[in-house]
Amino acid sequence: MSTLQTTLLAVLFLSGSASLVPQAPSVPGLPSATGQILEDLVATQNFQRSVADYAVLHQQLEREVPPLRVTADVNEIEKAVRALAIRITVARATARQGDIITPAVARMFRRQIANCLTPAQWNAVLADRERDEEGEPVEPPALYVNMSWPEQVPFDYVPHQLLASLPPLPRELQYRIIGRTLVLWDHHANLIVDLLPGAFTATT
Repeated sequence: MSTLQTTLLAVLFLSGSASLVPQAPSVPGLPSATGQILEDLVATQNFQRSVADYAVLHQQLEREVPPLRVTADVNEIEKAVRALAIRITVARATARQGDIITPAVARMFRRQIANCLTPAQWNAVLADRERDEEGEPVEPPALYVNMSWPEQVPFDYVPHQLLASLPPLPRELQYRIIGRTLVLWDHHANLIVDLLPGAFTATT
């Protein structure tokens, strides 16, 4: 039995047991803790299935590209990356935002993001990304699925607390932050695979 199945059984058992004792009245409009746990478990399972399917596609198409040898020639590296990116883009020509980070996955991500750092900590992380070296505001670029990483956006670090909170990814993919958008990035092909706009909220 998988860990997910074991957890689901435990949640369902506790839910059933809880009905044997008096319950406090529910708050209208708020989901039960049990329902939220189940929703997040299912969303996580579906997300991991989607990224695993993407990894299989990536690996299949990568075999069509001549292997990249160890080289200091930047042009040769960029050529290999573009060749893979073109194949993936063609194969995912109909891909749209939300195909992988579905609404249910997005809700789960937002809960994890809100819980992994305090508002003050997120303020500090976001503030560093929203101003340039001279302190001037930086307008994040428009983002869409199948685009390359924007050249004007630096590869800033991703807080380890966030990486520990979100579902693990296959080696082909990484979580990244652009502005206040969570990005699912294929670093081998330099492609944005999916994104969650407004994932990060700062407070004053």
